[in-house]
Amino acid sequence: MRILIIGFGSIGQRHYQNLKKIGFRNVWVFDVDQNKVKSQKLKVKIIDEKSLKCFNVVFVCVPNYLHLKYALLAAKAGCHLFIEKPLSHNLAGVSKLIKTCQKNKLITMVGCNLRFNPAIQFIKKYLASSKLGRVYAIHHEFGYYLPYWRPKQDYRKNYAAKRAWGGGIILDDIHEFDLLFWLNNFSEVKKAKFIYDKISNLQIETEDICIASFQFKNGVISSVRCDYLQQVPSRNLKVISEKGNLEFDFNLGEVWLKNKKNQRLFSLKRKNDNPDYISEIKYFLACVKNKKQTFNNLNFAAKTLAICLKR
Repeated sequence: MRILIIGFGSIGQRHYQNLKKIGFRNVWVFDVDQNKVKSQKLKVKIIDEKSLKCFNVVFVCVPNYLHLKYALLAAKAGCHLFIEKPLSHNLAGVSKLIKTCQKNKLITMVGCNLRFNPAIQFIKKYLASSKLGRVYAIHHEFGYYLPYWRPKQDYRKNYAAKRAWGGGIILDDIHEFDLLFWLNNFSEVKKAKFIYDKISNLQIETEDICIASFQFKNGVISSVRCDYLQQVPSRNLKVISEKGNLEFDFNLGEVWLKNKKNQRLFSLKRKNDNPDYISEIKYFLACVKNKKQTFNNLNFAAKTLAICLKR
């Protein structure tokens, strides 16, 4: 299998190292900044439909606003696609990409590494078991000070700071929205409201805080709170149900059922979250091998993106 990674920034490099770690050797790289790939033996200097035809799989790891440009070229060349989240910064061209992938019978996936967190997978199964009884609400929260995200980069020059590049906390933290819709089995959204703004002194063009609320067809009321502001990273999930609250703190790695008894149901101790990224690409490549669509293909990712853009 010949794999090409387009975009050799932090996430592109992570996928490259992980592919090597799980035994893939024929991994090529491309970046418009040739300095990023000058030390790599297997590198591509020009990206076009012709040059892409020799690859089986393409990982699209460029800034958000360039996702569809490279994804469409790869799809036309017949390459299976892994696109980093979010699918794009707007919906222009999404339908065309979906149709091209369907025509060429391609396996597609948009990055959703949090779904591969063992605690999240435990919660997903626990919800499916009906042990909680009726679920009333699901709430997600994430926040971290933007300049701390990538200490080696000037945050003001990163895509997160640029409106035209698809920056802003809503799309940057589409993870939380994806988790919410997935955990709630993609029940139809009846009503959605986003409150967002830039309220800090961060030198960015985009929103740095958002509170979004949702009413779903299955009766669940939910929210996502996210920001670029918190000095200490925070990521939490709470499910309010008939039998108690199911609560998960990503930093502690513990899932608790909070009611009169208070029971710890799951504990995850590890050094970092890279195993989730490895599980994610293993899953995707297994789907490619078995010609089976992924659980976050373009159709699912497009629905999530559309909701987040319709503010």
